[in-house]
This record gives sequence, C-alpha cells and structure tokens, in this order.
Amino acid sequence: MVRSLSFIHLFVILSIGYIGGALLFREIPLEASEKWILFFDPRIVSSGEGSLLKPILTTILFFLTAFGLSFNNKTRHAILLIGAVKCVIFGLSSSYLLASGMALLVYTVWWFPFQLLGCLLFLVYCTVLSPPYFNRISRRQRNLRAVPVLLAAYAIILLVEMTLFHLLVN
Repeated sequence: MVRSLSFIHLFVILSIGYIGGALLFREIPLEASEKWILFFDPRIVSSGEGSLLKPILTTILFFLTAFGLSFNNKTRHAILLIGAVKCVIFGLSSSYLLASGMALLVYTVWWFPFQLLGCLLFLVYCTVLSPPYFNRISRRQRNLRAVPVLLAAYAIILLVEMTLFHLLVN
C-alpha cells in the first residue's frame, strides 16, 4: 500500500507540474518563457543550436541541488520542490515546442517520452533522498543504494534522447 502511495504521489506532482508549466506558458510573454527554456535546453528554442553540453549541465545542476539539499534536515522538504520545478519546466518546454509548430511526430518520438521518463526518474531520485511523510518508518540512516541505479538509468535516457535529437531534428 505504501509503495503505491509513493507512485501516486509522484504522478500527481508530475502531472500538476506539467499542467502548471503549460498554464505558465499561456500567461507569460513568449520572451520570458524563452529565457527559462534557454536555461533548461537551448535545443528547444533553436534546433540549430543542438549543443549537448547545456542539457547535461542543467541535468547535473538539478541532481546536485537536490543532493545538496538532502544533507540538512531543514532543507529536505525542498527536495520535492526541485522535482516539481523540473516538471514545470518540462510542461513549459512542451507547450513552447507545440506552439512553435514542431512536427507532432518529432515531438512524440524525441521530446515527450524521454522528458516524461526523465522527470519521473528525477522525482524518484528526490523521493529516495527525502521520503514523503507516509514512507518514513523511522529516523534511521538514509538508504542511498538506489541512487547510482537511478543516475545510470537517467544517463541512459539522456543519451538515447540526445541521439534521437541528432537523428530526427538535426
């Protein structure tokens, strides 16, 4: 029962974050959304600038920020907020891609499935670092055995996504 609650909790965060990003795209000017998207992944705004370094650095920044927040008990509650911010940027970027007229086939093969899996894995990573209140059985030492597996799975997803980007979009 507790494990299913965890995944329901993560899917709720993912879906609300995605919808929040889509609504944010509707409400802010296009130039402001482009600034946020350029920080996240410049390939979205201009497919000609298909730099591999920026998405990798942004991903590392998200993971290191969440890991850094996990050391202090007072900042552990903000870890899932970092995961939610990543989901909001995913929704914002998806809305931008669809509004800019990207081919739906390219969007459904390249962008959406890999970002969805990546956000879900990042939320699982955040949950491993700081379990929600209904998963905390005791105040014992953190169990971080799943972290290397999650990092490896995310790296594989990122590699496949970048490969598909260069095959389909560039």
